[in-house]
Amino acid sequence: MHTVTRAQLIHTLREALQRSDAVDAAWEGGSAAFGTADDLSDVDAVAVVADEAIDTIFEQVEAALAALSPIALRLDMPAAGGFRQKFYRLRDAGEFLVVDLVLIRRSDPLLFREVELHGRGPVWLDRRGLLVERHLDVAQDAAQAQARIAPLAASFRMFQHLVIKECRRGRAVDALAFFHAMTLRPLVEALRLLHVPERRIFGLRYLRRDLPAAVCDRLERLAFVRDLDDLAARRAEAEAWFEQCVVRLQAEGLGAGLGAGEAPAGAVAGGAG
Repeated sequence: MHTVTRAQLIHTLREALQRSDAVDAAWEGGSAAFGTADDLSDVDAVAVVADEAIDTIFEQVEAALAALSPIALRLDMPAAGGFRQKFYRLRDAGEFLVVDLVLIRRSDPLLFREVELHGRGPVWLDRRGLLVERHLDVAQDAAQAQARIAPLAASFRMFQHLVIKECRRGRAVDALAFFHAMTLRPLVEALRLLHVPERRIFGLRYLRRDLPAAVCDRLERLAFVRDLDDLAARRAEAEAWFEQCVVRLQAEGLGAGLGAGEAPAGAVAGGAG
């Protein structure tokens, strides 16, 4: 029986981070930032910490978690940019209630505060007034998204033969892997450019949050195949859909998939998160 609740876990994390003066700010991200947290959601915690105190804060948080429940699993991710990230699963919290803890160095400006990408996470602590809501630079982001269309189309067209030839060879696993990587993933990116261009980098994640239900239903039907013949048919359908997206992007521009006043599920005020 799992005795540690999500509320207890969040309380423990907040208390541990608030206890140290080396922590400038802390907040909850992930599904909580979009108001979609449920019984299967993990806890995404982010904190800004003095550079020299990163290891100490991890140790203090781990001690607090261990006092709540023995830590059953721990994963230390390779350092990236100006932050460190660790995952924890507590014995008494269940398999889904995982802690995803990101500690950002004080000297690094990366704060994951752009609401279009990261939503509006509940603030736990802000000693230095760091957690100001930010937005993407609309013109700059649109230019980058527009520049992505041509190479995306060229890459898609270049690599469809990989799926086709593995189907003809009868190599089902190879064909399916190429289908997801070279057909479905770029198709989703094209659909994101049509509907939510600012969230084009999220790949196959958060589709139900970002795209219209009918688009998601069709993608799901394409993603699950019965056999190689079915895969070949789904690939051809996906290719035709991709080309339709490119035509619309070239003719109507970014965000053409949304009508006036329409927004994808989960959109946040001030930006489609």
